[in-house]
Order: sequence, then C-alpha cells, then structure tokens
Amino acid sequence: MNHRNKFLLSLLAVLALGACVKTEIIPEILEPTLRVEPAAISLSIGQTRQLTGTYVNELGENQSALVEWHSSAPAVASVGAAGLVTAVAAGQAWAVATAPGGLADSVLVTVAVNDNSVAKVVITTAQTSLGVGANLQLSAKAYNAANQELPSPNVNWTSANLAVLTVSASGIATGKSEGTSAVTASVNGVKSLPVTFQVTPAGGASRSGTFSGNMGYSVKGTATLQQTGTGLRLLLGSDFQSSNGPQLGVYLAKTASGSLNSQNSLKLANLLSNSGAQEYTVPAGVGLTDFNYVVIYCIPFNVRFGTAQLGN
Repeated sequence: MNHRNKFLLSLLAVLALGACVKTEIIPEILEPTLRVEPAAISLSIGQTRQLTGTYVNELGENQSALVEWHSSAPAVASVGAAGLVTAVAAGQAWAVATAPGGLADSVLVTVAVNDNSVAKVVITTAQTSLGVGANLQLSAKAYNAANQELPSPNVNWTSANLAVLTVSASGIATGKSEGTSAVTASVNGVKSLPVTFQVTPAGGASRSGTFSGNMGYSVKGTATLQQTGTGLRLLLGSDFQSSNGPQLGVYLAKTASGSLNSQNSLKLANLLSNSGAQEYTVPAGVGLTDFNYVVIYCIPFNVRFGTAQLGN
C-alpha cells in the first residue's frame, strides 16, 4: 500500500471517530446500580451456592465489596456476608442483597424436599400486558432438582392485586382495571418468581417523552411507546431530528445515562432516518412499563446522542 492510500485510510478513520466522539468529553453522572445473579436457585439440604452481587456507584466504579447480604428465612437458607447460601431445611427464602443509597435486589432460594420433589416453578406467557376486560392464558412448568420437567403439575395461581388482575384456577388472567399486579404460580407449596403484568385501558395506553441531546449532540422531538392490542410499538414524531453518526441505534433503556448493555437496555433497530416520523416494533413479551427511556445510541463508540424519558 502506498503512502497516499495509507493517508486516506487514516483520514477516514479520524473522520469516523469524530462523528461520534467530541474533542471535549463531559463526564456523565450515572445512576448507581445493583445486580444479583442468578435470579433463583434450587438446593438440597446441606448444599451451598455462591451468589454474586455487583454494585456500581454513580461514578461508574465497581464497589461490589460494599454489598451486604441477609436471608428472609435463615431457618430455611442462611446467607453469609459474602453471599454464600447454605440450605438448612425444606422451604423457600429470599437471599437479599443491599448496597449504599437504599439499593436492594434478591435471589429466590428453594430448598427441595428430595431429588424428585418440586425444586423450581417457572411461569410461561407470551406477553406481560393486556387490556381491561381482556383475557390471557398463563401456564407454569415445574422442575425437580435435576432440572427435569415434572408432568402435569397442579398449579395454584395468585395475583397480588385482584382489583387490577385476576387469575383463574386454569391460569386465565383477566384485566380488571388499569394498573400493575404481580402474579405467582405455586406447585406443591413451591412458588415461582413473580411476574408483573401491566393492565392498560381497553382502548390501549401509551407513554411519551421528549428527547434532549447528550454531550453536545442534538436530538429533538417526541417518542411514544404505544400499546397496540397484544403488543407495543415505538413511534418517533414528525418533529424528530438527530445529529448524524455512524450506525445509530434505537434502544429502550432502564437507565438515564451511561453505556447500554443487555442488562439495562433493548435494541429495537438501527435508526431508520435522522429526521421525521418513524415506527419501530417492540418484541413480544415487553411490557409498557419495563423501560423508562428511549435512547438514540452511537453503537461503534458507545455514546448516547440523546435520551427521552417516558412519562407515566
């Protein structure tokens, strides 16, 4: 390769980088986060399992050493200061992690009676939202300690808010009024992780917000997350405008700032246009309140161009 071609390649690389990275970087103030893994575990009496709690402060620093643990039922499962769970007796308990600023998260611990008894119950559903008056068939599967599915479980259903959502003995959820309710399935006394369902007005519901730019980039206009029957769609208004950049993506996010990843966001698609009205389909199973922000994101350089906070 001659010197001229090398120069041109270098110039193109600098121009591409400059499209997403400014010469003056303004540090972001992040939202502190606490994440525990896994969400649920099953143990036999006497077994142990190490849990992980990751705490990142507002400066983006990993300070997981500050995470503290305790058990909601020590007689069933004890939890050491470092997150080591020990199964004591048959039953269920929550291993609760806390971090500075009032952050908390938890892991559902099930101690099985024996190897063939129910050790885990999982709710299966095609979606987590429905309209007032609408029905949705739910189902649940039960597994033993070897993660083998148990045949024909007798499932008991519980809704935390019967004024919002009811669930019949056969697992049919019915929307009663606008709001949210957590649903739990239990088999032989072993409960599933709760699943939160959003009940929307009969005519559908929506959440909207207005974009603001980030770090000197310009993003303007409205974003609306709209219920459409059994699904969701994201609408960018005719007033939408965004700065140019290589491979801009449209994301739903749980955080107001910082880099996006599979834990805190969902990519819908690459940005269709830098201006004007456009529509994006939201994958099935995503609820109207699962994400609070819409983000225009420069994927190659992990930079937010703009963020819109969705109202209630």
